[in-house]
Amino acid sequence: MPGYEMSLIVKSLQRPEVASVLRRSCATILERGGIIRNMENLGHKTLPYKISLHGHRHTTGNYFLVHFDSPTNILPEVKDELKRDVDVVRHNIFSTEDHFRRPCLRGPCQFGELPNPDHERRVWKFRTLKKLHLTKKEVENLT
Repeated sequence: MPGYEMSLIVKSLQRPEVASVLRRSCATILERGGIIRNMENLGHKTLPYKISLHGHRHTTGNYFLVHFDSPTNILPEVKDELKRDVDVVRHNIFSTEDHFRRPCLRGPCQFGELPNPDHERRVWKFRTLKKLHLTKKEVENLT
């Protein structure tokens, strides 16, 4: 079974209600043959923007990560169940099979950039001349 990571944003509730929302969400996975590997509470945070869902406007929420293994055919059912849950503000399921590999194992990564040693000098000169409000002709006379 492939591994997945589910991110949940649960609306602002008291601790017992948040626990019941997590229990429902995890039970959805377990009932369909999935295995919960790990749960991580990322805390109560302000949302990056207001989210209107199920007739309510949410500005804060409890963030959780759930790592689980499951067959691929149950994912649409789990997503549908989470979409209908009124206490879940936002959910996403990501595959964790693709492991991140750092492109440069030693030293700083260049990512195809060409080093340009006089770039900073040219930028400084351009900004200084712009501050002085010189015309092109006056700039040419200076150099």
